[in-house]
Amino acid sequence: MAIGVQSTEIQEHFNKLFSAILLEQQKIDHIKPADEDKKEILNAKLKEYEQLKGRGFFYAFMASGRGHGPFVEMVDGSIKFDLINGIGVNLLGHSHPIYIKANLEAATSDTMMTGNLLSYQEPYELSKVLIDAVKESNLKHFWFSCSGSFANDTALKILWQKKAPNYRLIAFQKSFAGRSIAMQDVTYNASYREGMPSSIQVDHVPHYNYKDPENALRNTLNALDKLIEKNGNTYCALTIELIQGEAGFIFGTKEYYEEIFKWAKARGIYIWIDEVQSFARTHQLFAYQMFGLDKYVDIVTVGKVLQACGTFYSDELNPKPGLIAGTFNGSVASMNAGKSIVRYLTEGNFYGKSGRIQELELKFKAEFKKLAEGTCSGKIPYYGGVGTMLSFEVGDASNDTTNKFMKKLFDNGIITFSAGKEPTRVRFLLPLSLLDEHIQEIFSILEKTILEVI
Repeated sequence: MAIGVQSTEIQEHFNKLFSAILLEQQKIDHIKPADEDKKEILNAKLKEYEQLKGRGFFYAFMASGRGHGPFVEMVDGSIKFDLINGIGVNLLGHSHPIYIKANLEAATSDTMMTGNLLSYQEPYELSKVLIDAVKESNLKHFWFSCSGSFANDTALKILWQKKAPNYRLIAFQKSFAGRSIAMQDVTYNASYREGMPSSIQVDHVPHYNYKDPENALRNTLNALDKLIEKNGNTYCALTIELIQGEAGFIFGTKEYYEEIFKWAKARGIYIWIDEVQSFARTHQLFAYQMFGLDKYVDIVTVGKVLQACGTFYSDELNPKPGLIAGTFNGSVASMNAGKSIVRYLTEGNFYGKSGRIQELELKFKAEFKKLAEGTCSGKIPYYGGVGTMLSFEVGDASNDTTNKFMKKLFDNGIITFSAGKEPTRVRFLLPLSLLDEHIQEIFSILEKTILEVI
């Protein structure tokens, strides 16, 4: 069934506009410095925006709305490689045809946002695609939220209602769950909740220790056993990022996760997987699928790449009426894009051992190895990650050194961001639009910047 207004004239204009937009965006195809006559425009806008926000910006960055593939243009006319894409939102790259088409389709609709009370076809269509993508698991339902934090809040509410009065939660050290009132307590970094009262009962245990893999599982299970000894079985769920994004992409093995999940299942503790950042970025659409953990998951949260956010849950966890609601599902454009993104990724050659995502991972790691063993010997103490989620350390990996390096890298044409603390890592969330020639240029700039800073 057609969605929105349709006519021969609209379709003709749609096709022309789609082509015209794509052709113009494709002109943004290389890095370049700022235009001299536009530098002050950027500085003036950022200065005013800082006053409006009440705080400054890490980078002197404001996008112009022009970009293509891995490249983004700023209002000063400079063009840079975007290797962080809004902390992972833009997996396909700038002005991908799916994004352009989704926005134009949304313009034919009578509203901008879809909601829960009066449904539209777009969230219905996206929900079908999403539930089909998790059919090997016990996940049967999906509820939209307007941020990753809110998707996690929804998960917690569902779990609390099911397990009441067992409200305690098990989380992991170095975890990040969001910045809502509840999720700031799940997040491990205490500085993110400075001056805030504790609102929920959450206990943190060690995640996988890649420096001591032989003892990693034993240490985690010992910590879990101690929680039961101390608090009894008062827990509703165990929540975990299989790949800890804000920690610098720390992850364990299938065997490690299986034993932890078996421990939880034996005690009636539900398994909640936070995939807000990892969704679509590993060797399968979901990280839990990559690790072969389908049979264990009870509730899963997603966001970012999907262009929408939400919570998957099983029949067993389907909440009572009234517990979860809200005005918005998301914009019409985001619903359109989400459906097409999932189909594009799952029907294309992106996942598995011969997929483009693993190919990108291997190529980046090979280039890091060359640098670490060559001209930058002793200056890259660590590099790693999985899929398009890669990170590396420079110099002493201190916060000051890493920030100095990233800002110089920004000046040299690459946008990235940090993750973790002690060590602080440089984080890449790579777009799939990268070509081999882009990778060579990126590592040439990385080499130059490392030698300049470290």
